[in-house]
Formats: sequence, C-alpha cells, structure tokens
Amino acid sequence: MLYKAMDRITTALKVMGHSERLRILALLSYGELTVSELVSILGLSQPRTTQYIKSLEEAGIIDRVKEGSWVFSRLNRSDHKLFELVSSILAKLPVDDAILRSDRRRLEDVRTERAKSADEFFAYVANDSGQLGDEYLPRQDIDLLVKELLGGDNYEFMVDLGTGTGRMLELLAGQVERGAGVDNSADMLKVARHKLSLSDYGHLSLRLGDLTATPFSAGVADLVTLHQVLHYLDDPAEALREAGRLLRSDGLLLVVDFAAHNYEEFRDKYAHRRLGFHDDDIAGWVASNGLALVDMRKITTNSGKPDVKLWLCKKSAAAEQLRA
Repeated sequence: MLYKAMDRITTALKVMGHSERLRILALLSYGELTVSELVSILGLSQPRTTQYIKSLEEAGIIDRVKEGSWVFSRLNRSDHKLFELVSSILAKLPVDDAILRSDRRRLEDVRTERAKSADEFFAYVANDSGQLGDEYLPRQDIDLLVKELLGGDNYEFMVDLGTGTGRMLELLAGQVERGAGVDNSADMLKVARHKLSLSDYGHLSLRLGDLTATPFSAGVADLVTLHQVLHYLDDPAEALREAGRLLRSDGLLLVVDFAAHNYEEFRDKYAHRRLGFHDDDIAGWVASNGLALVDMRKITTNSGKPDVKLWLCKKSAAAEQLRA
C-alpha cells in the first residue's frame, strides 16, 4: 500500500513537471473547461492538448466528464492527498508570469462567450417560456431558511439533484469542501456553469445526467439537496430513493418545494406534474429509504402563490432498520 501511494505521487510529480501541463492545471483551478476551450486559451494544437489532458487523467490529477457532445476536464478533488500536492504546486506558480497572465486573459474571453450563450438561453426560458418561474418563489426567504436549517456546519461532499441553474450550489459553496450538481438539461447547465465560473466556485462541478440514477457511488455524500425539483417528476419517490442511496450514515437531505396547493394553472404554465406535497408524502417516501424527517419549515406567500416548505431529513441507523 505504501509503495502504491509513493508510485502515485511520483507519477503525479513527473506528469506535472512540464510547463504546458502546469498551464492546463492552473486554468482548471478556476473551473471546468472543454478541450476546445483549452486549445483556444493555450494556443496549442488539439491533438497535443488532448495528449496532455490524457496524461493528467491517467495520473489521477484531473477528471473528465462527458456532457452530451462535450467533455469537461476538471481537477480531481476526491483524492485529498493528491489534490493537496497539486494545490501546493499551483500555489507556487508566479502570478505575474507573462504566459500565465495571458492564459487568464483568454480564460476571461472564454467565460464571456459562455455568459453570452447562458444569458440568451436564460432570457428565452424566463421571458418566453416562463419555465423558471422565479417570480413566484420567495427566494430570499428560502435562502435564509436553508442556511438556518443547515446551520454553520461544513460538509465534505454535497450533491444537488436537479441542480438547474446551480442556485443551491452557489448558496452553500462556502460550507462544502466539494459539491456536484446533476441535471438532465444541458442548457440549464450552461447557465449554472456561467454562474459558477468564478474562482470561489472551483470546488463545484456539474454533470449532465439523470438525477434518479447518478454516477456517484453509494454513501459518498453527507449533504444532498433537492430544490424545486420534485414537482416536475412523475415519480418523486425515485429521486428520494437516489438521495437515500447517496447519503452516508448521519448525512442530511434538504428538500425545498411547494406545499400542497390547488393552483391548476401551474400544470400548464410551468409544466408541474405535482401540485405540491403534504408532509406525510415526504415523511413516507424518505422513511422508505432509510431517512427520518427531523425538521420542517413553511414560508407563507402572498395570495395567488403557493406556500413553500423546507423538509430536513437525516439518514440514520434506526430509520434504516425500520425500512429493513
């Protein structure tokens, strides 16, 4: 085991002992990038850039995630010791180096293009289709209650199921060591990626995929969030089943959604499958997946808008025994 660890570190040091690979790592420290984006920033050929990325991936220094026809590269933060080594080396790079400064300027150009694409989609959805529906959400009240329910605790790994525009990741970024958002809409992820492109969000990642069947192993997360997601699903219990699978013992699940209501127009205007949820619905579903409902808060909205509820659930040995 000792030799395996030493071999991994030796390989990583060897791979990083190359100026252009270090340039790639320095850029990825600001967030995920595609091969084409790296090519445009670095001014290198695509085959050469791809070769560097492949060697970094084989050394375990970076991950690559496919999202439709795109493949995003990012720093591998799951191997804590290796990530600490990479971070310590990147911290020693001279910030005033002319090449690195030029890379950062071109990175901003890439982000500007992303922002343009994201803004165009956001405007279409929000103004033309009304799918985001932010106008009926008491966002500030929700944010305050999310923070209150979770307290000031820090979390090692957060998974945001149905992340949409990445709102929960953005809100809780300061309390998580690593965070990952999963959504089945590539366009929504464009918006999220734009919002999370700042250096403060380099520890957050996004994945295109099914929130009821994520690529993560069982028991890897200590916090899972479902923000305004369940009412879109044919079977909300499937999402809660996946949340239960992802959570480790004593991990927390936070569900934010509408209280049961009778506003039928929400089906046609916003494509809602469910008109909110009763406490018993949530309690029963989470109990079936080894979790217990430990707290619930309600936000009463103005007339004509459904109330919002926050359900905090905890995975516990006792709940798992009852399920068994």
